[in-house]
Amino acid sequence: MRLFSIASVIAIAVACQSAAYLAPQEPIPADTLITIKRTVCYGTCPDYTVTVAADGAVVFEGRQFVKTKGIAKSNISLDVLRQLLAEFDRVKYFSLNDRYQSAMDGCPEVWTDNPSVITSIRINGKIKSISHYYGCQTGTGGSIYPKDLTQLETKIDELVGTDRWIK
Repeated sequence: MRLFSIASVIAIAVACQSAAYLAPQEPIPADTLITIKRTVCYGTCPDYTVTVAADGAVVFEGRQFVKTKGIAKSNISLDVLRQLLAEFDRVKYFSLNDRYQSAMDGCPEVWTDNPSVITSIRINGKIKSISHYYGCQTGTGGSIYPKDLTQLETKIDELVGTDRWIK
């Protein structure tokens, strides 16, 4: 019995390490808030912020090099929001660095004139934000580092459908 109790405590502790994961039937915490902010570059990179709330409400704020300037609102389904939360869990968002901007942050190479992406999540009272400079490259500019974070950023835009406000 004691061994079972210890195993249960360990299992609960491991499950709590990943704040973004939700079981399919578990309600989305009311404090859930996801943001992505893309900045300008030396060129015409879209400059905007998207916020997704726990009820699926989406707010887009376009600034430069976007089709929709100002505020636009939409909604995503709770199933899509769950997919977003699963992506944060997949990349182990809470264990990533707070920034990827220079060699000191683990960037293999740093190129100039690229945009940055700032993502954040708040869920169950836990908050994490990452500043990610797209000049943080691998090899000879082969891909933006780290790959999983870049994929998460792309997935947020894809699931929210930001293309309708950008292009």
